Amino acid sequence: MLALTLKKQNPEIALLITIASSVLLFLMILPELAIAMGALSQLGEMFEGGARYVSLVLRVIGVAYMAELGASVCTDAGESAIAMKIDMAGRVIILVMALPIIIDIVGIVTGLLV
Repeated sequence: MLALTLKKQNPEIALLITIASSVLLFLMILPELAIAMGALSQLGEMFEGGARYVSLVLRVIGVAYMAELGASVCTDAGESAIAMKIDMAGRVIILVMALPIIIDIVGIVTGLLV
């Protein structure tokens, strides 16, 4: 609410408040995020080769969160064009990171068909 109040009078300070609050909120959820990551890691260890996939999924989730945060900050700053490019870059990075899983799935499907 403080950022919204200051946005008309002093947009630079409002942007700094928005960035600071975003970082603070992210730091506040880190303990819960660590718990979720630990649970997913344990799940991945239950299956053969699952740890590799869980690690990849966690990295993809991290890229998605960081891209969303960057795009949101840019949108708040009035830079919607940059926000769109950050979103697109995040999606491309996620696609490239997911290629090993896609290749494995295609290999399994073709192995079943042959």
